[in-house]
Amino acid sequence: QLYLDGKMEQFWMRDNGVGVIFLMSVDSVEEADSLLKALPLGVDDLLTFELYPIVPLAPLGTLIGR
Repeated sequence: QLYLDGKMEQFWMRDNGVGVIFLMSVDSVEEADSLLKALPLGVDDLLTFELYPIVPLAPLGTLIGR
């Protein structure tokens, strides 16, 4: 449902087969945390995760004159 709601844009399997990576479109790390904890595995406390905020690659702006 998070994908259909536009909150989870992409999901990837790690190359070592241990875990996944979710690319989420949210306003804060706290929002991502609450959304993930609301998933069935999160509710049952079977989901562990690390959250990293990301931003656009700033040097690209210099290439287009921003």
